[in-house]
Amino acid sequence: MKPTGRPGRNRGRLRKMMRNSHFREFSVLAFDAASVRGCQFRRRGAQYAVERSVVESIEAHDPAEAWRRVLRRLGRGRECPLFLTGALAGGIFFRFLSIDLPPRARREALELELPQRMLTVPDNCRFQFFAGETDAEGNVPVNVYVIPGSALEHPAAMLTQAGGRADEFLYPLLAVRAGDPPADLPRTDPDFGFEDGEWRPSPPEPDFRPWLTIFSSEFKLPADGGFRVGDFFECLLAARLVVSPSFGQQERALRLLPAELRPRRYRNQLRITALLVLLIAGNYLWSAAGSYRQNYQTFSRLAGERDRIKAENSSLTAKLRSFEKEQRELNRVVSLAAGEPDVLPKLAALTSILPSNVMVSSLRWSESSVDLMLQSEADNLDLPSLFRRIPYWKIGQLQQRRMGDTVTMITLKLVPAGEASK
Repeated sequence: MKPTGRPGRNRGRLRKMMRNSHFREFSVLAFDAASVRGCQFRRRGAQYAVERSVVESIEAHDPAEAWRRVLRRLGRGRECPLFLTGALAGGIFFRFLSIDLPPRARREALELELPQRMLTVPDNCRFQFFAGETDAEGNVPVNVYVIPGSALEHPAAMLTQAGGRADEFLYPLLAVRAGDPPADLPRTDPDFGFEDGEWRPSPPEPDFRPWLTIFSSEFKLPADGGFRVGDFFECLLAARLVVSPSFGQQERALRLLPAELRPRRYRNQLRITALLVLLIAGNYLWSAAGSYRQNYQTFSRLAGERDRIKAENSSLTAKLRSFEKEQRELNRVVSLAAGEPDVLPKLAALTSILPSNVMVSSLRWSESSVDLMLQSEADNLDLPSLFRRIPYWKIGQLQQRRMGDTVTMITLKLVPAGEASK
């Protein structure tokens, strides 16, 4: 369906285009065998306006001079994007219907589609493609432009000699959508035009009036009568592609130029970004080091305090155990009975009755008894008669055991005389 009959839909599409376009301004340079043309576009409110339009003829002795003059007359700044457009040697354009796929999957599917669409796939094949809107049947029209790798040598040489760099090459017919009027490129392909997805012979005089209506709704064209759509048809088609809503999403699918021809306008920004990243990282490391040092000092102080408390606790525990032991000893001493006051006289009496050939090896004195272990060399030692001399004890138990030929071991238990009588 042609946009000329749906102005409300065109305005909605235009607003969407402006929301999705991320360029404040950009330039388009179209080249052919005889001339170089350029347009400078700048955003003006909800539309892009054609600020300047330039045409220069190519001179045989210095073809790059026309490129230099066009770039100079456009007055674009260093940060202004530049897009090339035109036809490259050996280039082939076609459209095919595809299902809805991500750009990477569509590129892989297109690589399989090329041998079926072309009689011979060019050497070092490079291609770009742009997918349109999904139709009612769920199909997506995809415009494809295929070139041999050597086709970029001429524009690369001209651009290099002119001292410029380009963001991308955009084939004009990539911007043609389903339902658009016939698109004829008399300067790049005078024999054939593109209509309804197919190539057909070009008329002697192409009619650009339908395209004037479309471009007038999508751009602010110069009000003076010096600007004609037919003179800058390739530039306007490429600009239409740049401001399309899905251009940002499909930039990788349109990538055709090698990196050597692309501008390096973001080098300083990248350097500044890298410097900022380094500064942020350095600040973070410095803060982390300071925090680590502070935490380490705090930890060391707490660890020292912990060790001091542990040592103090161990010392207090040892003192407590010593005090408990002393208390137990004192309690034992306090709980002791006073004992007998005549222990020493009784012990003296016991010692006096024992003969000289008897040795006391063990003595245990208690309130209720006296336990003795004696050793003697006498054969006929009469202990009962000996202990009758003292009135304090009587023999409670007596055991004698001969140890060898000379020594007798005697175990004796004495009890108070009163208990023995009982």
